[in-house]
Amino acid sequence: MRTVAILLFFLFSTTIFSQNLEQKTLLISKQSQLKISGDTNINSFNCIFNPTELPEKLIASFEREQQNLIFQNTSLKLNAKAFDCGSRPINRDFEALIKAEKYPFIYLNLKELKLQSQNSALISLNIEIAGITKLYKVPVKIDHSKSNYKGIIHLNIDDFKLEPPKKIFGLIKVKEEIEIEFDLYFKK
Repeated sequence: MRTVAILLFFLFSTTIFSQNLEQKTLLISKQSQLKISGDTNINSFNCIFNPTELPEKLIASFEREQQNLIFQNTSLKLNAKAFDCGSRPINRDFEALIKAEKYPFIYLNLKELKLQSQNSALISLNIEIAGITKLYKVPVKIDHSKSNYKGIIHLNIDDFKLEPPKKIFGLIKVKEEIEIEFDLYFKK
């Protein structure tokens, strides 16, 4: 009897929760850009994501809570080998750094969007690289007329237990801080 009561409570609460859940399909424009930048002790590098590898759409499931959106199961799945760092050797080093052979995808899982003004928000998202997930809060600039969202995520490669390849007997070293810059456009 108690099990039936618990089951009914679960079904009832799930039904109420799902009634508040909205779903929207956002079409991602190929003019969107994603870039990872970093430095070594000698120079810097930029790895640009191939925009043709972006998914065509993002299905956003969310619940509204005043000025905030709480997301569920809303994520971008990115091919870890779709970054161009300017040359094959640097591409290979970058793929080795993010363990692309073992973990072929990078996931950006949206958790929450807090609108701060008409043109800015704070997004909470989980980033999964090489099988490790970390939560980040990222300020985002919004241009509603262009359906554009821009931001820069600062992260430390040590957070993901990534070890950069050593070059010239360890004389060239990648600095731990890198940036993920996104400039997403959605079709209207």
